[in-house]
Amino acid sequence: MKKLIPALLLIGLCGCGPGYDYSPYVGAQQNWTTNPGSYVRMVDHVKIYPQGEYPERPYLILGSVRGGNEHDIAKAVRDQGGDAAMIFSDQTVRSGSVQIAGPGIIFNQPLRRTIVTAQVVKYR
Repeated sequence: MKKLIPALLLIGLCGCGPGYDYSPYVGAQQNWTTNPGSYVRMVDHVKIYPQGEYPERPYLILGSVRGGNEHDIAKAVRDQGGDAAMIFSDQTVRSGSVQIAGPGIIFNQPLRRTIVTAQVVKYR
């Protein structure tokens, strides 16, 4: 027990989590429309479909995932047992700012980060 507490504390402090947020799909599956994807990227051996592109065959939605980049999305697909991901939002948001000062000059530099949201899908 004494060795477990420092290990849990280390995991909590270093932020060694999965790198993404996942929420499972709750609802009735439908016959989702499919179109051949004209531009499909492979990221870490996982197919990533950009906005507006759909898989070339019927699929089930496993859930929604949100991460900092497409590598986080690919990791979520592998972790959740999916076959591919369909990106439906890729945005850059302001996460803070840094104030820089020098002799006679002061300005703020905004800090930005990217949020990629996608659906994890499994082929039928």
